[in-house]
Amino acid sequence: MRGPERVRNELAVAIVDALQESATVRQTSSRELWREMLASELGAPVEPFGGDRLRPWLLQVVKACMAVGDGAACLVRSLEYVEQESATVAALWPLVDEVEAVDFFDSADLGHLRPVLESLRTIELASMARRASRSRVQELPRWCQTGWQVFLRLAGQNTPPGELPPSMAFVALAADRFVEEGWMEAAEGLRRFNRGQSQRLGLEGLLGEWQHSELPQPAPSVVPAYLMIQFEPDRNEDGRYYLTHWRQSDSTGWHPVRGETVHLCRDELPGAVERLIEESEARWADLRQPVILEFVLPWELLNEPVEWWSKDSGHLDPTPLAMDYPVLIRSLERLQRAAWHRPWHAKWRQLKERPADSQPHWSRPGEDGAYFFHLERELKEDGHAVCLVLSEPPGDDSGTGRREVLAGLRAGVPAMIWHRSDCSDPHFQDAISEILQDRGLGSLAESVGKWRNDALALGPEGWDGHVGRHLAILLDDPERKPGPPGPV
Repeated sequence: MRGPERVRNELAVAIVDALQESATVRQTSSRELWREMLASELGAPVEPFGGDRLRPWLLQVVKACMAVGDGAACLVRSLEYVEQESATVAALWPLVDEVEAVDFFDSADLGHLRPVLESLRTIELASMARRASRSRVQELPRWCQTGWQVFLRLAGQNTPPGELPPSMAFVALAADRFVEEGWMEAAEGLRRFNRGQSQRLGLEGLLGEWQHSELPQPAPSVVPAYLMIQFEPDRNEDGRYYLTHWRQSDSTGWHPVRGETVHLCRDELPGAVERLIEESEARWADLRQPVILEFVLPWELLNEPVEWWSKDSGHLDPTPLAMDYPVLIRSLERLQRAAWHRPWHAKWRQLKERPADSQPHWSRPGEDGAYFFHLERELKEDGHAVCLVLSEPPGDDSGTGRREVLAGLRAGVPAMIWHRSDCSDPHFQDAISEILQDRGLGSLAESVGKWRNDALALGPEGWDGHVGRHLAILLDDPERKPGPPGPV
């Protein structure tokens, strides 16, 4: 068995080995940027590279990070800001999980568990993780492909009082699986580990209860799951976008799991979204929560009718997304502009905590050349104004609709509604008046969904004549950001 210091030293060496494969770390300017971001994440200074050999400096940085509670994760997050989802970042996250597991088990040598749990490769790993965590872990990150990686991941999860730690519960489930498959020696090794840890932690009773009782299935959660899909323009190549997504199904808190980023042409986006939704539905086959789709869109795509993109487009009768999901729009520019976030939070609190006292603001530009300046001023002065009704749809130019959206974003307005082609349509005006009076502004998404359903009821032959086919709603919750904040 390896001693505690050797266990931690070998982990530090593995992290350094991965870091040395990074182009960011090898290049002077990008390495310095990473170091500055790491210092910011840690909230403590990180000694700059002195120009001597790189590896000893990296080892010193890694050991300093491992001495801080969340230091290893800070190290990888800061590198991810620079490299996004590089091969080095992908190699480092499992090592962060291992650091957290070693910390949880008091620097115990977990190496003897590795070959046993690595042999556990089953499509049921996610459901085993959900059961072991009592449904707090709804989805595993993409690097969790074996029982060993799931065990390490769960070891970093918080354990409420009176419960068996999720990692130990997972080991118990894995032992049961090996018994079913006739691998008695592997099962006994896992149970021996659990017995030793339960004695160290004083959890013998909880382990016994886990092993000799069937846990009741949790009641279906009323907290929705979210699939958040973001399109970020390629600043160097017109007409191309980076598509990134996050899945969130943890009913106890906001813990989105980021998916891979793909680089696509604009006309490839609907097909990519269709494949992504199909993949997500397969992952969530046993999910008992409602699912909401959120599209994080840049300026030029704000008016794209994403809620009418299709599922099952290869069939004669494809399904519009609006038929199966509430579909909401969010602003990429607002997410990336931290300077706009304080008023955004303030107006969101108004909408969330006092919906009956919240008010819409109808934009009605006239001949005044300073109209948009005064629109922003009025929205900022009126703390109750949380929803902006546009006078024109936002285009990909600097027209009226886009300037109205900009005023709303600067003022922190979390909700905006418009007609995708003609905001002066009397049917739109009547529909919005009804929506805004229906149970206050707290039910905006539900009210817009009702109008879309009315349009769907007319079928493809008739829905274009219904206002519900043309309603767009931007509803931006600042408490649900897609992953940890990084540099813009």
